[in-house]
Amino acid sequence: MPKVSARGRDRRARQRKHEAGVRRAAVKPGKAGYTGAYRTWLVVRVAGFVLMGAGVVMAIVHIGAHLGKFSLLPTVGLQDLLIGWPMAGVLFLIGGVFAGRRFRA
Repeated sequence: MPKVSARGRDRRARQRKHEAGVRRAAVKPGKAGYTGAYRTWLVVRVAGFVLMGAGVVMAIVHIGAHLGKFSLLPTVGLQDLLIGWPMAGVLFLIGGVFAGRRFRA
């Protein structure tokens, strides 16, 4: 049996490693990118959840306004109108509509 040099072993090992990488790359499918429609749907869905969160925060601030001397706006009537239950409910419902949309490709 012929004696094999260390340099020859290293060269063959590198060659086998390279060939294995080429085979693996040929078998492995490429990563699919997101479509424009999916990205749009995702942005609208996230915006819906943000609106729902804003509605919940607005309702909590309204509860705080009625429990104590917590005032954000100059008049109580204006505060009731803008930070009240109706506005919190509208924000929550609009957010729910946006967040509940189904993806249609």
